[in-house]
Amino acid sequence: MNIQSIILSNSIGCIILIVLMISSHLVRQRRLLSDRLFTLMAALTASGCILEMVSFIVDGKTFNGSHEIAMSLNTLLYLDNISASFLWCLYVDLRFYSSRQHTADIAAKLCIPYFIGVAGLLANLKGEFLFSIGSDGFYQRQIAGYAYYIIMGFYLTVSVLMRLRYKNATGRPKFFPIWMFILPIIIGTTAQMIFYGISLAWCSVAIGLVGIHMSLQNELAYIDPLTKLYNRNYLNHIMSQMMYSHSSMCGIMLDMDHFKYINDTFGHTEGDNALVETARLLIGAVSEKVIVIRFAGDEFILLFPGGSRSELDSAVKSLRTAVNEFNNSNKKPYAISFSIGTSIFDGNSDADSFLNEMDENMYEEKKIKHQKAAAV
Repeated sequence: MNIQSIILSNSIGCIILIVLMISSHLVRQRRLLSDRLFTLMAALTASGCILEMVSFIVDGKTFNGSHEIAMSLNTLLYLDNISASFLWCLYVDLRFYSSRQHTADIAAKLCIPYFIGVAGLLANLKGEFLFSIGSDGFYQRQIAGYAYYIIMGFYLTVSVLMRLRYKNATGRPKFFPIWMFILPIIIGTTAQMIFYGISLAWCSVAIGLVGIHMSLQNELAYIDPLTKLYNRNYLNHIMSQMMYSHSSMCGIMLDMDHFKYINDTFGHTEGDNALVETARLLIGAVSEKVIVIRFAGDEFILLFPGGSRSELDSAVKSLRTAVNEFNNSNKKPYAISFSIGTSIFDGNSDADSFLNEMDENMYEEKKIKHQKAAAV
């Protein structure tokens, strides 16, 4: 056991986490539950780095109370391990579905292995069947102790299944590459599990958290902060992909009618609320595989990768129905309405032509509405 390399590895992990938390704090705009879970995972990782350093330092030492100290340190290490893994699952669910209730339901389903692990650690303080501290002061992992690697592996596997389920259900891209978190942990933990005396697990978790933090910066670049829809940057990204792959796509452009009236009459805060309500309406009115984008202030674009004209017409009909239902519900003291334009991208034309055709068709409908209003 090289105590210097263990101290160095975990010290690097702590430094990485300090830099990560400073960077993470600077870019946060809100104190969301996902922010708190991320901070808690980082705190548990820092705790793991420190506890592991100290546990290796006292390993093999015999002094008054050394047995109790070693048992406590290693118990907390095991607890940090399964706690961080459990929180990771909750964090993944929250990142995908952005629903506290959904995450609470998942927590209720997944908490059993965690609490079994906690109960085992409490029992181990007396029975020492997971790990033991010998009379010579050295830590010894027992066969049953490997169950905690199984618990950690279970939660990591569940997080991968969550990712696959979300992708299959929605078909929507998500800037959340969980392998950037999982792969360093698998490598570091496997090495530490096989070769006792090396310390890579907690440093690898710190590296994984940095990977996730970097991916979230991409999300900030592509997500509209008000409506949580994709923004114009992402539209450019999608169009570049479609042109490169020569893939077909249908599109709908919508412009809110009388949005200035909402702002002027009810204030800009209510105007923002109208945009948020519109975003929810659009998402709820179309298939989950449709990409919904806030194109400009009160303009939105819906993209249907590989869609057909019949699918496009059906979506327009669904949108108009959803608008009528929203207005008839009397949720707001104003009505929401859209002018709509459509277009089909065949994979060979350019993005500007595709967008311009939607824009021209939309303004043609808006022009007809104005003419009808003037004639009344």
